[in-house]
Parts: sequence; C-alpha cells; structure tokens
Amino acid sequence: EEDIKVAIEDAGFDAEILMEAPAARPKQQGSLIGQFRIGGMTCAACVNSVEGILRKLPGVRHAVVALATSSGEVEYDPNVISKDQIVQAIEDAGFDGSFLQSGEQDRIFLGIVGVYSEKDVQLLGGLLGDLKGVRQFDFNKAISELEIVFDPQVTGLRSIVDFIQKGSNGKFSVLLRNPYSKFISGDVEESKKLFRLFLSSLYLSVSIKLSCFVE
Repeated sequence: EEDIKVAIEDAGFDAEILMEAPAARPKQQGSLIGQFRIGGMTCAACVNSVEGILRKLPGVRHAVVALATSSGEVEYDPNVISKDQIVQAIEDAGFDGSFLQSGEQDRIFLGIVGVYSEKDVQLLGGLLGDLKGVRQFDFNKAISELEIVFDPQVTGLRSIVDFIQKGSNGKFSVLLRNPYSKFISGDVEESKKLFRLFLSSLYLSVSIKLSCFVE
C-alpha cells in the first residue's frame, strides 16, 4: 500500500492510505444526519482539517468529509448545535459552507378542500413555497390530494395544516389522509378504466356481428 502511495505522489498527485471502511454506523438516539456542501478544499490536508474542526464541535458525534464531492456528512445533536452553527464553523475555517439536506424527512398526504381553480392552485403553491422546512410538494387536482415532503427538524404536521388554513384565510380545509389510500384509489380507478374498455369492446363486437348478420 505504501509503495502505491509513493508511486501516485511521484506522478504529481496527492495520495493517502484510507482505513478500511467500517460497518454502517447506526444513528444515535436523538441525533440528526445532515449533508453539508464544503467548497474550497483542494487536497487531503484540507479534508483532514475540516473533519478535525467538525468533530471537535460540541454536539457533533461523527463527521466524514469527501474531497471528490466537496461535501460532508455530519451526525449531530440538534439540542446542542444547529446546522447553521455547523455551517458557520466551516466558514470560520476558511471554506465555503452551506447546508444541503437532512437525512431526516417525513412524507404526508393531505386532502385539500377548496381548491377549484388555477388561481387556488397558485395560492396553495405560494403558501407552501413560503413555509420553511417544506422540501417538495405535489398537488393532484383531480383527487384534491397534496403530497408534502418536509424536514421535521424545521416544521411539523400541525404547523403545515395551520399555515395552509390560516394563510388561505379559511378558504382551504385540510384533511389528513392515509398514504395507502392513494394506492387503493389508484387501483379502483384502474379497475373502472378496464371495465369501460371492456364495455366499449363488447359494444363494438356486437355492432360488427349485427352488421354482418344484416348483410
């Protein structure tokens, strides 16, 4: 391994011998795993420097930095340190830092009553776009269903429901749906579609036979 390292360095590149990857590390109770963008790293020494800084922060339980992707994964206790403080520590070390995403996210399905026009859809989208913690959302107007992916560290179900109802001045009512009902309703619609196709085929078949009989 040392010979390979020397050969790479002789070719003009930086090289280091990495420890064998350990088994998947379980997340400790009460901790979050966040992905951070770290810009400005140019060598292995930069990686070691950032990792050392992150691991010494109060509340940080584990940190791994990758030069190839200019990113770092940090396991931390949100009750001790926030993601903004982690970003600040990265920037204080002379690197560009930003928060990418948290490994913790929830998905919910909500029934929305009161969305009838395109203007209503735009109003709903505007409300969700202003709500911190909402990562993505999709509204199915045909079944009045709203799918939301959010960061539970930033917002919660009650906050989302209240924000939609109050932000629309009571125009929208929100109903919590079972996520499995989406698939059930999909199966029902598919069955109806197949039945309609069957009736159409049957009608066409009977019409052709009657036409042949008349001739």
